[in-house]
Amino acid sequence: MKPAASKIVVALLGLALLAGLPGCGKKTRPVPPDTVMPAPISDLDYHLDEKGVELSWSYPRQTVEGERLPYRIEKFELLRAVIPNQDYCPDCPIPFGPSIEITAASSDKGKVSYQELLLRPNHRYVYRVRSKAGWFVSSDDSNTVSVVWDTPLLAPMNFRIEEGDKLLTLRWQPPTGLLDGAPASGSMRYQVSRSSDGGETFAEMPGEPIEGLVYVDKGLRNGKAYWYKVRALRLYAGTTASGRASAALSAVPRDLMPPAPPQKVRTVATREGVKIIWEMVAEPDLAGFRIYRRSAKSQKPERIGEVGGAGLSFLDVKPPKGKGLWYYSVTAFDQARPANESTSSMETTYEVAE
Repeated sequence: MKPAASKIVVALLGLALLAGLPGCGKKTRPVPPDTVMPAPISDLDYHLDEKGVELSWSYPRQTVEGERLPYRIEKFELLRAVIPNQDYCPDCPIPFGPSIEITAASSDKGKVSYQELLLRPNHRYVYRVRSKAGWFVSSDDSNTVSVVWDTPLLAPMNFRIEEGDKLLTLRWQPPTGLLDGAPASGSMRYQVSRSSDGGETFAEMPGEPIEGLVYVDKGLRNGKAYWYKVRALRLYAGTTASGRASAALSAVPRDLMPPAPPQKVRTVATREGVKIIWEMVAEPDLAGFRIYRRSAKSQKPERIGEVGGAGLSFLDVKPPKGKGLWYYSVTAFDQARPANESTSSMETTYEVAE
């Protein structure tokens, strides 16, 4: 092509590019393509679960030159290739099929996502994405994401939670095999997800997947309910394949440390009955005291009353009758739910003379 003809073609392309941009009817100077072209998406990522793959990427905000985009992205084009795993060639051109159009209307929050279900086992899925604004404005391809889909693992077995003080201990057993009944092969790791909003929204716990069968979640708030799921992961053809999640279980961390028992318990005979007195227990979460009584013939005391707060005495208005010795003891309990109760105090005696 002659130089003069080449310049005409470039000028026409520049005018066509500008025509594809939204405008207000006001004439502006011609602009070079790099000042309006969206920068390529560089953070295309994926997440696999037992349903399929979810792709995500950031909504473009800048041009190729790093300036703010002067227009709104209208849509995205997702390029997808599906290759049988045995036919995959890492150094060969990727056989992308027709692009999939995704509207950009729901991407104002900064992230765009696309979910693909019903994937084929033993197939590799390769993805790229590009952004578009108008007919002629299209970014270059994004980074490439390549995943292999295999039949998912079943959920872990015997999932259970043990409650502790500001912590919960999760335990489970490995899954018995794959969803299609085939045995599971290879090493497994596990991903724990947690919800604190009633089990509506689960988020994966930070850090690397767990290699063992136990996970301790620390730093929790006592008395608050937490929900958990666990799923098995295994490495398959270079991709971490995610299994089916367990049913959600909830548990509440709680204080398991009982208060110290009351000291210097003693009885005083009054007209109204037998008064039991003790000293204060220095516990920040003390809720009250429980009073017990037993006869000399009995090994197990009977609870006869309870005092809330910082009370330091209790009146037994129905003292025992009949000659002999009776034994009183007191315990302290805290504000935990259920409450932790201390061991019994030293017993104090009360003798009925008649």
